[in-house]
Amino acid sequence: MFKWLSRKLTKNHTEVPLFWVDFNLNKYNESGAKDSCTVRIHPELKDDIFIKCQLNDVVDYIREHWDMERLSNI
Repeated sequence: MFKWLSRKLTKNHTEVPLFWVDFNLNKYNESGAKDSCTVRIHPELKDDIFIKCQLNDVVDYIREHWDMERLSNI
């Protein structure tokens, strides 16, 4: 089963996501920016502090400078 899922998520091992960001608009509207995004990092990269900090900075920048409601409707 894991091989099947791995092939499906990586398009038969031709594309591998390095990170994934999920934005929860309802949580953002209810309680603000804190914990409104979930960042998932590739298992090989997850322990790198630099990558975590930079991804968090990118997510914070997007939340501060872009209209999140407009982005969630695309």
